[in-house]
Amino acid sequence: MLTVSNITKEFPSGDGIVKAVSNLSFKVENGTFAAIVGKSGSGKSTVLNMLGTLDAPTSGEIKVDDQVINKLSGSKLTKYRRQKIGFIFQNYQLIPNLTAIENVMLPMEFNGLPKKQRLERATELLLMVGLTEEKHRRRPTRLSGGEQQRVAIARALTNHPRLILADEPTGNLDSKTGKVIIDLLRDLARSQDVTVIAVTHDTAIAKLADVQFTLKDGELEK
Repeated sequence: MLTVSNITKEFPSGDGIVKAVSNLSFKVENGTFAAIVGKSGSGKSTVLNMLGTLDAPTSGEIKVDDQVINKLSGSKLTKYRRQKIGFIFQNYQLIPNLTAIENVMLPMEFNGLPKKQRLERATELLLMVGLTEEKHRRRPTRLSGGEQQRVAIARALTNHPRLILADEPTGNLDSKTGKVIIDLLRDLARSQDVTVIAVTHDTAIAKLADVQFTLKDGELEK
């Protein structure tokens, strides 16, 4: 379970302090796909960065299962982020000179998994997200946007994360493909028993989530 308790994020601005996020609290059960919706400047990217341990709240607590992740530091923080959090980006962030399967294998190499096991798991994951085997050896430029996002989702799952964070995962896709990707994320949340959080400005896509939170000026709308 993801538990966010009274997190606030403040930034210095000129002679004063800006509250990007103010006293935010919510919970998301494992196996749930949740969407955070908000206009530009609402604080949703700040929240995503804090959930991903890329930034720390000024106050409050973020807990995944029984681990308070915003209290980790140094090598423990790096290890946790690498092993327990999967990231999915709007622009896919695939390495262009690597094939689809090599992109998925790369995070496992950083964790020291033997090549045979990396290959087996990458193949399993790509098939699970619906990329046919004939496309596993293609580079990203030879894949459609939806196919590239499937590779990115497979890569996010490689190290058995407890939390998957998706930043505008349908932003570069047409509405039909975007719905397919959202359905895939929702199904993966259930089948893998992980918490999936997607940040989006697209309310139509967000309505497909199990749970929806709306941010306005750094606070949750009731």
